[in-house]
Amino acid sequence: MKTLYRDCKQGIYAGTSVSFMVILFGALGAGLFFFLQNIFGLDHVLGATEAANEPRLWFILFWATDFFFVIMALVTAYKIAGPSAIAPVLALSVYFAHFTYDPVSAEGTYLYYFGSPLGYAHATEIGYMGYLILAVALALLIRLMSAGWDGMKDALGRGLDKLFSNLRKKFKKLPDNLSGAEIANGLDLFVCMLVIPPIAAALTFLLVRYGIALPFGVLASSLGRSLAALAESHVLLFAVCVGLMVGFDIIGPVSLAAYGVCTAAYLDSGSAQAVTIYGAVFVAVGWTAFFGVLWCKLFKRGGTPDTEDFNMATSGPINAFFENIKLTTIFAMPIAARSPFAFIPGYMAGAGVTGFLTALFKIVNGAYLDGSLPKYTSGFHAYGGVDQTYRMLFERGELYMGFSLPLRSGDWLTCRIPLFFIILFGGAVGGFVILFLRDLQCRLLKKRGIRYDFSTDITITLRKKVREYREKLAK
Repeated sequence: MKTLYRDCKQGIYAGTSVSFMVILFGALGAGLFFFLQNIFGLDHVLGATEAANEPRLWFILFWATDFFFVIMALVTAYKIAGPSAIAPVLALSVYFAHFTYDPVSAEGTYLYYFGSPLGYAHATEIGYMGYLILAVALALLIRLMSAGWDGMKDALGRGLDKLFSNLRKKFKKLPDNLSGAEIANGLDLFVCMLVIPPIAAALTFLLVRYGIALPFGVLASSLGRSLAALAESHVLLFAVCVGLMVGFDIIGPVSLAAYGVCTAAYLDSGSAQAVTIYGAVFVAVGWTAFFGVLWCKLFKRGGTPDTEDFNMATSGPINAFFENIKLTTIFAMPIAARSPFAFIPGYMAGAGVTGFLTALFKIVNGAYLDGSLPKYTSGFHAYGGVDQTYRMLFERGELYMGFSLPLRSGDWLTCRIPLFFIILFGGAVGGFVILFLRDLQCRLLKKRGIRYDFSTDITITLRKKVREYREKLAK
């Protein structure tokens, strides 16, 4: 059991490390192309031939970072169960990202997966934690069945040897060197790649579809209705509930249920208070991850955060200073996958406090109403591009563009500066919750004798690979 726990943890740490690199690559790549096009005026750098394709092409890198969970699931399952897990976990990850409802065309598949965020409705059925559960469950099933097959081979080989012995009495020409064990071993590829993976994938599909997607879909719908009723009577309690829902799964069914309520309030009444609260608690999650790791380092409790923990936790706030609100939060997801029972309650606490204070001080971003909100262009103006208003963004179902851009605007004294300190305070509170829970978790694991301090650093891994390549080329 200890070995199994260790292998699963190592697989998760490896998966989150690689997914961090995927997010980082997408962020830097998209930023580079955006910089070339908007600062130097170098259009068509990706081969776009039409105005409508200009932003879509650099979005290929930027929006693809949202599907880091596919990579996380793939690497995690591979590390736990080996090559047999690659095809099924990739198939399930992509399926739950896009193809759970109406079939789409090949062009639509490309657009939803790479080009734009319009396919988010398909990518948030199970939340980012659902993909972690998917990967671990699939890998453990494959590992269990593979071990069972390895044990069955001996019995199968003995049975075949007995059968061949009886057949030789009747058929003298039957070769004496025909071995049941060799035949059983010859079935390894067929069983381990074509029998066990589909069975494991089918069982995992049932688990995720009926154990995660449907129950959480019903929960999100129920919470959305209750939240909508609460918004009209108790604003402070409403704000706390929004924070708890966002902190629970960030980009997932529960969080988006709150987003739907806040969006509807804005579209129906013209009031920006609800969407301002949602934007604030969304960003607070990224700062909570940072403070969670920071407090563990400063107080030397809650285990030892490794280099990758620090990289993920600091990447969010760094992007916040560049006003990239999306990446402020997205880096908080892979680090939460490493220790969900500590980080998710911390995110909920930090976001809940942020929502409460935002409502208490009645902070509303007027940029939603006065037209000063930065807009999203459907193409560069030199090629006929047209600005989209934020109301149009909400109606189209755009997520990040809808609720994160307002935090880059608004009055400084009544909105931006107060929100900055509120978000910092909420993140600090959530960080202390993470510190407490990680410390408690470490004590329990140590008591059971299954605590391991893993150390991951993708930079060191890359350096080792570079040295290996150099040494091989030198031979």
